[in-house]
Parts: sequence; C-alpha cells; structure tokens
Amino acid sequence: MSIVLLAQSKKYFSILNLDFVMKIQKKSLLTALCLGVFATAPLFAQDVQSALRDLESERFAKAEQSFKQLASSSPSADNQFYLGYYYLKANQPDQAKAAFEKGLQADPKNHLNNVGLAGVALAKNDLATAQAKIDEAVKATKGKNMDVLLRAGEMYTMFEKNDPARALSLLDMAAKLDKKNTNNDIKMIMGDAYMIKNDGGNAVSRYEDVLMAKPNTAEANYKIGKVYLRGKNYKLAQDFYKKAIDSDPEFAPTYRDLAEAFFGSRVYKSAASNMDLYLQKSQNTDPEMILRSAQFDFLAQDYQKAISKLDQLKGKVNNPVIDRMYGWAYSALGKNDQAIETLNRFISTAPEKVIYDDYKYLGRAYGQAGTPEGDSLSIVYLEKAAPEDTTENLYREIGQKFYGDKRYDRAVTYFEKTIANDKEPKNNDYYYLGLSSFLQAFRSANELKSDTAAARQARTTYLQKSDQAFDKVIQNTPEFATAHFYKGQINYFMNSPSEALANGAPAPHYEKFIELANNEIAADANKKAQYQRNLITAYKFLGGYHMAKKDEAKGKEYLSKVLELDPNDKDAKQALEGPKAAPAPAAKPKAPAKKTT
Repeated sequence: MSIVLLAQSKKYFSILNLDFVMKIQKKSLLTALCLGVFATAPLFAQDVQSALRDLESERFAKAEQSFKQLASSSPSADNQFYLGYYYLKANQPDQAKAAFEKGLQADPKNHLNNVGLAGVALAKNDLATAQAKIDEAVKATKGKNMDVLLRAGEMYTMFEKNDPARALSLLDMAAKLDKKNTNNDIKMIMGDAYMIKNDGGNAVSRYEDVLMAKPNTAEANYKIGKVYLRGKNYKLAQDFYKKAIDSDPEFAPTYRDLAEAFFGSRVYKSAASNMDLYLQKSQNTDPEMILRSAQFDFLAQDYQKAISKLDQLKGKVNNPVIDRMYGWAYSALGKNDQAIETLNRFISTAPEKVIYDDYKYLGRAYGQAGTPEGDSLSIVYLEKAAPEDTTENLYREIGQKFYGDKRYDRAVTYFEKTIANDKEPKNNDYYYLGLSSFLQAFRSANELKSDTAAARQARTTYLQKSDQAFDKVIQNTPEFATAHFYKGQINYFMNSPSEALANGAPAPHYEKFIELANNEIAADANKKAQYQRNLITAYKFLGGYHMAKKDEAKGKEYLSKVLELDPNDKDAKQALEGPKAAPAPAAKPKAPAKKTT
C-alpha cells in the first residue's frame, strides 16, 4: 500500500522536512489479563517497539503490517492507540479516528486514545476540538500521567496547523514528572517544538541533551542536522547526518535529508545516490518521493534513470510536474519531439507552475529540432527564460545561436547582454563579441549597399565595439595570438589602406600575433595550418608597410615569409620582383625598294 505523507503535499521543489515518530516508552499491557496472556505480554511489547522503530525509519509498509497485526491479535487500548498513531503519521485521519475509538471502547480510562482523537482534530485543522480533547485527557489524569502529557505535546507538533507553545507547556509538565530526567522522548519532542518555532538554538540544545544521556543516538544527530539544513548551513548539516548514519545505518530519513543537503550544495550525484539509499532502506513507494528522486537523477545528468523512475509513476499520480520532468530529461537526451510534446503539455495544463527552466529546456529542444520554425521558437523561449536564469546565463546561448546563424548584429546584442548579466563574464564572451562586431562591421556596409556616411558610421561603430572587446580579451589572456591578429585587422580597416601603410597602426599588433603564433607552431607543428592564412595576411601588410617606409630589405624579408607559406602567392611574387622594364619598341619594317624600270 502506498503511503502518502502529510508533509509530502508541499511544493515539489521545496526541501521536505518530515517529522516522524519519536521513541515511545514501553507500557505494560492490560494488567487484568489472565496468566496465559501475561506470558505473551513481553512479546507484544517487543513487537510494538519493533514496529515503532520501523515507523521512525519510515519503513511504512512494514510498520503498517505490524501495527495491524498487533491490533488484530490483541485489540487492547494500547495497541489501538499505536495503530491510530500510525494512521496519523500516514495522513489517514479517518482510519486513525476509528482505531482510537476502538481503543476507548476497550478501555474508556485509557486517555491516550482521547489524545489520539485530538490529533485527528489537529490533522483536520480543528484546533478547538483538539484543545478540548487534550484538556479533557489531562484533567482526567490530573496532570500526572507522563505518557498523556508527552503524546499531547507531540500532537501539537505533528501537523501543518501546529501549536508549539502549547506543546512546550505540556512537555514541561511531563518533564517535572520525570524526576530522574531519563525520558529522552520528552527532550526530543521539545526539540521538535522549538524547531517549529524556528528557535534553532534551543532545538539543538534539547537534542544535545538526548546525546548527553545516550550518545550516538541517530535520531538526535539527524534532527540537529535538520536544524542546520533549514538554516542552509549545508556543510554542517551533512556532518551531523553522517554521524547519524554512523550510529544507525538503517535510520532511513537521514539519507533523504542528506540528499537535500547535497542538493543545497549542488553536489547532485551525491544527492541522487543518497535519495536512492533512502528509497531502498525505507522501501517507500510514495510518488512524491520517487518524483523527487527523479529530479536528483536529472540534476546528476543520469537522464535515462530519471525517465525510468518517471515511468514508474504512470497511472499512479496525476501531477503535471511529471510532464515537466519528462520534458527536461528528453531535452537533455536529444529526444526533441518528446521534449517538445511533454513540455508544451505541461505549460498548457499547469501555467501557474511554469518556471523559467521550462522555457529553457523547451527552447533547447526546439533549437535541436533543426527546422527554421524550431530555430525561431528556440530563441523565443530562451529569451523568456533568460531574465530569470541566474546559473547558466542564457543570453550566452542565444548569442551563440545567432553567431552560428551568421546573424552577427543579433549576436552582438546578446553577447553584450551576456556580459552585462554575468558577475564574472567568460573570456569567450568578449572574444565572440569582438568577432561578431568585426564581421557585422562589413555586413552593415554591404546591407546599406553604398559608401555613404551612414554606412561608414555603422562600420566604425562595430569596429570600435570589436576593438574594445579584443582589448578585454588581451587583458585577460595576453598570450592569445588570434586576439592580437584581430587588433591588427581592426586598426587596418579603421583607416584607408594608404593611411594604414603610412601610420603603421596595425603593425605592432600583427608583429605580436606573428611572435605568438610562431611560438605555438614551434611547440606544435600541427598549428601551422591553423595560423597559415592569418600569418600570410600579417606578413603581407608588414612587407608593404616596410616597403612604403623605404626599408626594402625588411619588406622583402616579410614578403619572402609569405612565399614560404604559399609559394604561389601572386601579390608577394609581384612585390618581390618589382615593376618589370617596359619592352623595347619593335623596329619599324623597312619600306620595300622601288623597282626600276
């Protein structure tokens, strides 16, 4: 039977904080039983404690079986209370009510079952009835029954509509009856009440009291970890969860919350593996837990495993978030048609739940579909997601798409947004901004189809953007040869060819490029092909520049290097050979001699 916990009805992505059963003192069974039943009483008590340990460890199916069997074989007031207590923890208040009423029928003076009925009222947000039932039980026992006070206090900590102040008042009364200060359940539940009040200091102090009395209590270490988890101190939470596991490796809730702590630290593979351990040790088949586990698998990039878990939920839960998770996983696996189908279905059926990640993965799926319509829709959805994304900077992804499509003006816009929206822009962001701006400088002039003032201004604007971007690249990575090459190119095209040869503005940048490129080629000959074309461009300019300065030897040196790279380069050949002498004029043919007669 699948058990849906009360706390698991919260938002899918919230950290689940489930407070389960505290340790219960052994109570003797009915004292008026015959001798034959007395012989079995220790066995029943042992079975109750075993079932409670299973409930504490969230082995719900096993605990349910044990409590039902106990109530069936010996329908005592105590056993009916334990069965009802289980149903309360399982968020089945109607079944709990039936069990508590049977307990009262078995023994009207067993006021634990009245306390249980108060818990049923609290589960249904009926605070007035709950208070009346608890007051009745406390009054009937004259405030002297420690178990009644303990469980009454606990009831006020178990549900969404809780009352930690009333809980602490009742628990203080119970503590005064504990003359030897040996009841760790009182301390533990006090800690729970303080945690509900967001009083982490006092909560930790009560759990530490438990550890003082009984060192290495897994539940106490686990709950201290929970305090730190709520405070987002993930490292300290992890430390206490590991202590809890060392104390009791079978206490399943620890693995679930340790998974959440790793999730908070973005250590997703550890989050996924610990959630798997939780499901394994608790044998929990609750759909919300499986869904949460699938999320961790996705974040750990185990997409197929995430899909396998989602497949387990088909027909078991009507939660549109499943379509979201399918869509994300399909998108990551490149199953674009399935991703588009499931994400569009999710967005249309649960628009109030849509977050930017839904648009991100839908945009990626459309982008990978490889169709003109898909490319267009990809940009639409990525743009919707980009303003909210604080982890990946989707403006970068959009810029790369426009650059790949040779839409350099749009690429410039989005690389500028990338840099503006990133605390630590990447060097590649500046590089692609510089490259896109450089290429768009000539695209703009061509689009204007004229050498007008507007065309020249557009080209100058983009070249200036490119110049500034490559300055940043060089500042970050001074040994990046290609950045120096583009600085040379920009300085060449910012002038007319004759001005560039006259002022030599590109020269130092080309020289630096040649130095760095040749260093790389010396270390790896395979890089010669990578740099060949740009080296030829740089050598040609420097050859022409030195020729214009009347340094013929230096000019020929550079032009010779062009021919080393490309022996058939006509420009270098012609410059080295110099102007050819004009051919001598052909001799005029002599006029034929006149004949004499």
